[in-house]
Amino acid sequence: MERREFLAAAASVFLPSTNKNPYLDHDYVGVLAESLARNRYEFGGIPLVSRALEHIKHYGNIDDVDGSRLQQAVSELAYQAALALYDAGQLAHAERAGVLSLELAHRADDTRAEARAIESLSRIAHYRGDAARAIVYARRGLAIPDLPPSRAASLAMRLGRSLAGIPGNNRAARDALDTALNVGGLSPFAEAAIVGDVAIGLSRLGRYGEAGTLLQRAADDIGEYSPLFRAQYLGRQVQAAIRAADPDLTTDRIALLTRAVPFVSSARVNKRVVEILHESAKWQHIREVREARQHLSVVSPRLPIS
Repeated sequence: MERREFLAAAASVFLPSTNKNPYLDHDYVGVLAESLARNRYEFGGIPLVSRALEHIKHYGNIDDVDGSRLQQAVSELAYQAALALYDAGQLAHAERAGVLSLELAHRADDTRAEARAIESLSRIAHYRGDAARAIVYARRGLAIPDLPPSRAASLAMRLGRSLAGIPGNNRAARDALDTALNVGGLSPFAEAAIVGDVAIGLSRLGRYGEAGTLLQRAADDIGEYSPLFRAQYLGRQVQAAIRAADPDLTTDRIALLTRAVPFVSSARVNKRVVEILHESAKWQHIREVREARQHLSVVSPRLPIS
């Protein structure tokens, strides 16, 4: 949804409705979901935790969510809540929201929404360290027929990244990541996100040079759409440079990351900064790296430099 369309939709939902409970108005719920998504892309998930939990609280009894249009709208809202909570590090809440999204998508007989919810559950399982469960979810999603290109790409990427976390699956992981990277028909935003997420999987496979190149492309291409995603991919590129033993590139990318961090509030970005400060400590004797680390620590005051 374009910004102008979103603002028009947001304005319309404040008009009087025949339904006194706005959480049972599918148009209203749809705008809530869009608002969560937009704010997460821009600011990160931490500022959205209370809002996301408050939204989900209204659907304690999903039998009250009656009719396919409302079920689809609430499924989308729960999906967006799951992603916000995931980015904020609230993984148990995120998983519950993802399960709610999946159940309502199933009730609405909306297979595309089911695939979307399944992808979120694969993402959450992988972040919790349960690669086997993440693989099960990704394969379940890929088995759904007639997936839109963006969802087929994201599920293949999730499969590849999860397989990369289990020894002995390097070839299968690389095949899945290549499949994701070669899906056509994506929007510029979706393509940039797939490129960045595939690169993270390649880094896990030890392909640091290739991963770094793709991460730079993703960070450059996605910046106009999402400061959160840009910060994520810059952080991942720093880590790829460290693992490729390239202190010059590490210094350069830390400088960009330092400028990106203050714009977002994300548990995942914060975790990445902690890891970078720890991993780059081995080059503390190099003046440029030392100064870059100090600058990164300054914009992350709660993350003391090691």
